Amino acid sequence: MIYDELVQKICHGANPFQGFPRKLYSPDMQGWNSHHRFLTDSITEFRPRTIVEVGVWKGLSTMTMAKRVKAINYDAAIVAVDTWLGSSEHSIRPAYREDLCHVFGYPSLYYTFAANVVQQKLQDVIVPLPLDSGNAAVALQALAIEIDMIHIDGAHDYEGVLADLERWWPLLKPGAVVVMDDYDPSGKIWPSVRQAVDEFTAKKEVLGFLAEPYKARFQKM
Repeated sequence: MIYDELVQKICHGANPFQGFPRKLYSPDMQGWNSHHRFLTDSITEFRPRTIVEVGVWKGLSTMTMAKRVKAINYDAAIVAVDTWLGSSEHSIRPAYREDLCHVFGYPSLYYTFAANVVQQKLQDVIVPLPLDSGNAAVALQALAIEIDMIHIDGAHDYEGVLADLERWWPLLKPGAVVVMDDYDPSGKIWPSVRQAVDEFTAKKEVLGFLAEPYKARFQKM
């Protein structure tokens, strides 16, 4: 099973959710654009085994993919990459800061994510990797983990989006599916995301580029 292989490599064999104290942490299914068809249709159509999500938040899109994996009874697993510390917006905007559930000044968002996964009984499909995008890419490459599908939902600035694409591209197998979040074909929302994706795909060999509010999808040749 690919889940067991990833747990062995990433978690050194330790089940990351074993013994999670469900009574101490409440699930919170808050998210945005977490049920887009690119997330589910890509699994049904391309049958990726090793899936990575960069930028997880409370895990709704991760769980959307995990549920599709289970629904089609397919041997696949999702590596959930996030620091669970929020982004610059959460330090700048007081209302956003509350979402991180600080305890003694430190965010506890990871436990909300874990509570969601356990409540939905998806802990046998999802492998958390609590690192930033750059370090996670280095770790997975060092562990010789090749990726069949990736959902990138991290940075929103031009440099950050481009950096995510550049650092994860070498880890993708030929034919791997890339789903980019926050891509608005009109360019009105998060124009920096669209600019970075458009420039990246123009210089790389990609197949089947599709875009609709608010995601883009393509394959690595």
